[in-house]
Amino acid sequence: MSENNPESRSGNQPENNQSESNSFHWKSNWKNLLVAGVIVAGVVGGGYWTVAHSSRNQTAGNAPTPTQIAQSPTAKPAAEALNITVYRTPTCGCCQGWVEQIQQANFTVTDQVKPEAEIQAIRQKHGLPEELTACHTAEIDGYLVEGHVPIADVKQLIAQKSNLAGIAVPGMPMGTPGMEMGNRQESFEVLGFKPNGQTKTFNSYQF
Repeated sequence: MSENNPESRSGNQPENNQSESNSFHWKSNWKNLLVAGVIVAGVVGGGYWTVAHSSRNQTAGNAPTPTQIAQSPTAKPAAEALNITVYRTPTCGCCQGWVEQIQQANFTVTDQVKPEAEIQAIRQKHGLPEELTACHTAEIDGYLVEGHVPIADVKQLIAQKSNLAGIAVPGMPMGTPGMEMGNRQESFEVLGFKPNGQTKTFNSYQF
């Protein structure tokens, strides 16, 4: 019988050994491939992290700090404060409102409370026509600013180096700086005047 044949048994043994050897080599190769894949992934991932981290550091290093921005030759300096002297009576509350707004606009304010007679003498010195009189007056850079003049017009007067003696908003129109009354606004004009009393429209606000 074949099961008792030594040659038969010895003939099948190499085939079994070859099968087991192939299985061992396949498993070994599979493990080697797996290990190699893990190593490659680690190297690639590590390289990507290094490049990305270096790029972030370089970008952060190149970003200017607030101090560098301030020291940059192209950085715009802060606007210089303008000196203005305001003359008002002690009973004028709306005048104080105008003073507060002009302070917030980077003006350095000398606030002087005086009797009306002294304030009137300052107006006459600059040649302010009587019909342009308001509740307070101010001197800035040689000009007279009378009443609730918008801050932008004061700055424009200084910037233009005008030949006017000053500008004025006669009376106390509602909605002007210091005369705010909710949404109520009146149309008004900012009038320029010369030392000889001549007047012209400096700006106009229509509501």
